[in-house]
Amino acid sequence: MTTPTPDFVDYPETPVIVAATGTDRWVAVTWADGASARFHHVWLRDNCACAECVLPVTKEQTFELGQAAAPSLEGRPIIDASGALVATWAGEQHRSTYHQGWLRAHRYDGAPVDARSPVTWDRSTPDMPPTFDGPAVLTDDDALREWLIAVRDVGFTRLRDVPPRLDAVGEVAARIGPIRETNFGLLWDVRSEPAPVTNANTDLGLPPHVDLCTREYQPGLQFLHCIRNTADGGRGRYVDGFRVAAVLARDEPEHYAVLTTQPMARANRSRDSDYRWSAPPIVLDASGAVAEIRWGNWLRAPLAVEFEHVERVYAAAACMTAVAARDDLAVHIDWHAGDLLAFDNRRILHGRDTFDVAGGGRFLRGCYGERDELHSRLRILDRRIASGR
Repeated sequence: MTTPTPDFVDYPETPVIVAATGTDRWVAVTWADGASARFHHVWLRDNCACAECVLPVTKEQTFELGQAAAPSLEGRPIIDASGALVATWAGEQHRSTYHQGWLRAHRYDGAPVDARSPVTWDRSTPDMPPTFDGPAVLTDDDALREWLIAVRDVGFTRLRDVPPRLDAVGEVAARIGPIRETNFGLLWDVRSEPAPVTNANTDLGLPPHVDLCTREYQPGLQFLHCIRNTADGGRGRYVDGFRVAAVLARDEPEHYAVLTTQPMARANRSRDSDYRWSAPPIVLDASGAVAEIRWGNWLRAPLAVEFEHVERVYAAAACMTAVAARDDLAVHIDWHAGDLLAFDNRRILHGRDTFDVAGGGRFLRGCYGERDELHSRLRILDRRIASGR
């Protein structure tokens, strides 16, 4: 019988656990290949995967932490015939078995579960953006996985030869997961209009920006598909916001400190909607790493910070504007029918040159998605590969 785990992944049966020793606080485990790790009692008790602690059909926990706030082992940990770890909990008469592959995949003693760093880039980076075959991504899961890894790690990709249909961009996004609908709709157009609701729907040049930084949670992914482009100008400009942040941290540490701590108000106002949010332009995570960029020139709302910070915030914003505009950081894109750009909208700054539709037309179609959906789809694809399906 296979040892249960608290998720739906098929973990490898080897290497097995060959040694386990206990203290009053943790268990030390060694696998057959010599790898080792320690696991606290409270962590092990929390992650028991038996049918009493996890509902097998949903893989969601029924065990509550308060049921065993300070768990301790009864006797020594043992290794069963399959090479899994077995622990019995004092006072509960409860027995937990931990699959050797699951335990190895989730070790935290000197081996973070996910220590992946984004691959930042600039104009000098070869082969930018990573480019893939659009029809293959639409039909083949191996091609889909390869593309999604690039979206995740590089943050900026291009598909070629996506059919120039109005709904094609939605079909591509749906290969990842649900499309995020906004006040602009599920799918939206980018083209010059007589009465535009946004500067994007004019022939104006646009400085580097992310979309919808006016929202509490701005979309994590953006997809832009070229249906037609015979206009003069309008060259795309794409900048890695994480590289911009790194340059600022290195060269302008005082401005960087302001940009990561002082909020700047953003607003997306129209006759029918009014979205506003305030956050630092460079958002850090709990470890101090850059998590997202919130930057959009024409979406500024009146600055609302303490009196003594106003001039510092404006000076830092001017500095970030200058760095984001540097040509050595930008990759330029000439739009061709069938091209589809997919990028991390909480990282990648995009803009364009002005264009002239007098001698032709320009029609892009777009939609939004979420980082969560990308990570979920990749996990499912990896799970299928691991199980041979």
